Amino acid sequence: MVKPGRTLGHAPPARDQYRIGISEDLGMEHLWDPDDDKFKVLCRMIHVTKAALHIGYVQMMISFVFSLFFGYHYLMAISGNVSTEHWINQYTARYVSQLLFAVAVQLCLVVVMIHGVRSEKRCFLLPYIVFAAIAIIAGCAQLGNDFVNVERNNNIRGNNANTSQFISHLIATMIHAWCLSVVWRCYGYLGEKKVARQISEQLNATHAAFHYPDQFFGYVQMPQPPPYADTVISAPKQNASRSIIKMEEDKQPLTIA
Repeated sequence: MVKPGRTLGHAPPARDQYRIGISEDLGMEHLWDPDDDKFKVLCRMIHVTKAALHIGYVQMMISFVFSLFFGYHYLMAISGNVSTEHWINQYTARYVSQLLFAVAVQLCLVVVMIHGVRSEKRCFLLPYIVFAAIAIIAGCAQLGNDFVNVERNNNIRGNNANTSQFISHLIATMIHAWCLSVVWRCYGYLGEKKVARQISEQLNATHAAFHYPDQFFGYVQMPQPPPYADTVISAPKQNASRSIIKMEEDKQPLTIA
């Protein structure tokens, strides 16, 4: 008797169509796109890592030049080689020392940030991010103070100086905010890259357990058993008659000798 749903002479589908294919190349590039547009700045022209490095190099150069320039004039003022009307004499020694200390700290943080980007260790970017966020908050507070002074001295001749100071502080705060956003996006990029690398390493480590033997760039054809219907129908009649006789003999009652 043929089971319903089966057709005589129709072989089951080959096992190859049920085989789950696993790519031989499990590199990180096939799991995650490092050149995605979300990782680019300046109208999607520069990658965040390059932008962060350029920001670090520029700030490092500016901090170094400023330290040399300001320190040189301060030493000249201390030694008495400049006039009393020189602009350096408008600042006290405490203010100059605090300013140079802040510039030195920023220079160190920029160097650490550059090292973190180049070594792809995003933990080194956190000090710069925290310092830049504090600087932006201080800049916003200074902008509020400058705006109040501009409104208060609206009818005074010194209004132009207050306005120029407000504009310069506004531009500096906006530049710091943009630099912070670039470094923060670079921080996120390095985090996603680390996760993609770990997933790729795990897939490569477990790839051998799911690897099927291939032969001649194909799959090994497994032998298929014959269909059930063909086996039942093509059975020899002699075997069927022998089975019936055997069953009749088994049904005879037992006799006690």
